[in-house]
Amino acid sequence: MRQAAIRLAAAVVLAANPASPAGAAPPEGPHPSPRLAPDEVVRIQLEALRANDERDRGIAIAFRFASPRNRASTGPLPRFARMIRQGYGLMLEWVHAEYGPLRVEGAHAVQPVILIGREAVVRYVFYLTRQKGGACTACWMTDAVTAEPLGDRPASASVTQLARSP
Repeated sequence: MRQAAIRLAAAVVLAANPASPAGAAPPEGPHPSPRLAPDEVVRIQLEALRANDERDRGIAIAFRFASPRNRASTGPLPRFARMIRQGYGLMLEWVHAEYGPLRVEGAHAVQPVILIGREAVVRYVFYLTRQKGGACTACWMTDAVTAEPLGDRPASASVTQLARSP
């Protein structure tokens, strides 16, 4: 199931970015592309993390979509993987995601997401920027993610209302 989710995410990105030379093996998993909107980047990262395997391929995909500034503070990949496991563990095992409204202002975007796990609910806010220069020019990449635990599964509050709260 996890491999299927990674392959599905890769197929979506490769279909949107057919820049691979003929006969070349496609890269493993999705890569940043100027054709991806900020909310698509967040979805790719979250689906990859949920589909993570023993080789941390899902975490590697999420790291690939981290901005250079983000990578400088959270990398290299083994350090990033520890950070995900220790501080963002729900991203590896969420059951349901509720995406709040995407806000884009120029080259900056904010995407709130509530992840619901078996025992916890956490509101994450992804901060993305459109990159200038380098290999990922014009690509949306994640600069930071904040987490706000909301406790157990909400009994009466609408998940959509929680995603939209400031």
